[in-house]
Amino acid sequence: MGDGLRYVGIPRPLGEEPISLGMWVGRAATPNTIAEAATSLERLRAGEELQEKNPVQLRVCPWCGTAMDAWNYEVDLETSRMRTFCSSDECDFHEELPVHVVDERIYRVRPTLLIATVDKFAQITWRGQVAALFNRSGAPEGTPPPELIVQDELHLISGPLGSLAGLYETAVDVAADEPKVIASTATIRRAEQQVRSLFNRRVCQFPPAGLDARDSWFAVEAPAEDKASRRYVGLLTTHLSQATLWVRTYAALLHHAADIGGEDAVRDAYWTLVGYFNSLRLLAAAELQFHDDVQDRLKLLAGRQGVVPRPAELLSELTSRVKSSDIPQRLKDLERALPDEDALDAVLATNMISVGVDVDRLGLMAIMGQPQTTAEYIQASSRVGRRHPGLVVVLFNAARSRDRSHYENFTSYHSALYRQVESTSVTPFSPRTRDRALHAVLVGMARLLYPEARPNGAAGNVESFVNRLEELKDLILARVKSIAPDASDELHGTERDLDGIIERWRWLAARNPKLVYEAPANLKHDESRAKGAALLRSHADEDLDLAYQTLWSLRDVDVESDLYLER
Repeated sequence: MGDGLRYVGIPRPLGEEPISLGMWVGRAATPNTIAEAATSLERLRAGEELQEKNPVQLRVCPWCGTAMDAWNYEVDLETSRMRTFCSSDECDFHEELPVHVVDERIYRVRPTLLIATVDKFAQITWRGQVAALFNRSGAPEGTPPPELIVQDELHLISGPLGSLAGLYETAVDVAADEPKVIASTATIRRAEQQVRSLFNRRVCQFPPAGLDARDSWFAVEAPAEDKASRRYVGLLTTHLSQATLWVRTYAALLHHAADIGGEDAVRDAYWTLVGYFNSLRLLAAAELQFHDDVQDRLKLLAGRQGVVPRPAELLSELTSRVKSSDIPQRLKDLERALPDEDALDAVLATNMISVGVDVDRLGLMAIMGQPQTTAEYIQASSRVGRRHPGLVVVLFNAARSRDRSHYENFTSYHSALYRQVESTSVTPFSPRTRDRALHAVLVGMARLLYPEARPNGAAGNVESFVNRLEELKDLILARVKSIAPDASDELHGTERDLDGIIERWRWLAARNPKLVYEAPANLKHDESRAKGAALLRSHADEDLDLAYQTLWSLRDVDVESDLYLER
């Protein structure tokens, strides 16, 4: 909490600062600076659409439901402040909503509740202002660091992303003084090992398993007639192509969903067909077929019954191809129900739909090919059948041995679906993970904890706080021992790498007392000065060849290679 709203004349036994909410997700979605926010608002008010740096994240007032747009956001460049307000005079938040989406403002206000993505961890290395979020800078005396971290969808923090996140968690844990951690997931295996590697914590599962899965005291299994359930159907044909199977299945599902008798409330559950695809390539082809072949097939089915064909033309898409600014509206469109004429006929989606899409009216899904993991299969198919009984149709590819195997073992696989969830791997101190980010974590810890190491120019003064770096080294090694007590190679390798990072940092500072963490733009391409000018560099800054290549985000953790086509 910081210099947010002030309420005058009302006694505040819990303090004068209002509870506020922050959204810390980065430039791909929201602006990093107030100046960027001002530019974005001008473009939005002129009718432009923004793919990134969009400050308009609230489309309706969360208090009264009044619609909001770019005119509900005002920027004051003199005070570096953005005000978000409701346009309704009768709303309690007509003057200002206590929400913050611009990074620069978030660092100053320090919201009570901060919603962030894991990839923002990389900012602790590059931005000294991040220390404010841990109440290490600018906070009133006695203000404690964050006391609770809530990690949603824990199963997604695995593999390369999980390994890097576990390494950065070392810095977060120290800066926040070992906060409580609550993590939620519906699909996980070997949770003890994953949580130990990620958070260096012991798992306390809630609710506990109990003696009987059908009655754990906290939850009792409900009969199917009392609570919605899902039925899985597998389709495989050896004499038809996958495309033909897809067209006929979609047409049949759409046709019979319109043919259901009963009230609109019953028919609505199966009116919108959710199509899941494992790749954008398959989805793009299906989109063309939906507007062509599926329509022809619907006319054929209607002609057989002597009825008017369903005009299934309202199609939406939820993929990475959709602009981030359009996602909230598309999710809102999914909530339109019969008898609304604008209720969607179908929505085509990739794994984007597996997380955070909670539209309980949906009851019909078709999955194109078996997803890569059982966890993804469970998460995706769980989007339907929440309020009404759901139907999930899986279209297997007869040309793929894996799909054929799933079809042949369909009943046994689905009768113990959660038992098939794959175990995850998180190795934060493995050699390749250390290569990518150990130096970033050490620098980030120093900037978070020690004011003398925080400014950009402090990199050249490393000798004044080198003893502090040795203390951080001991903290990191203690975490390695706790996470992997039997992995002596990781312990010795981490110690050797940390010694090398500290020595190289000192060597660069000795060559250049004006060493900085991040080189200014006018210095990056000055070949005469670029060598040894900065401690850190991004992947694109090849001129700074003595600096450590450092991640700006954890969104793309794999190394990329450029391909050049010569003609």
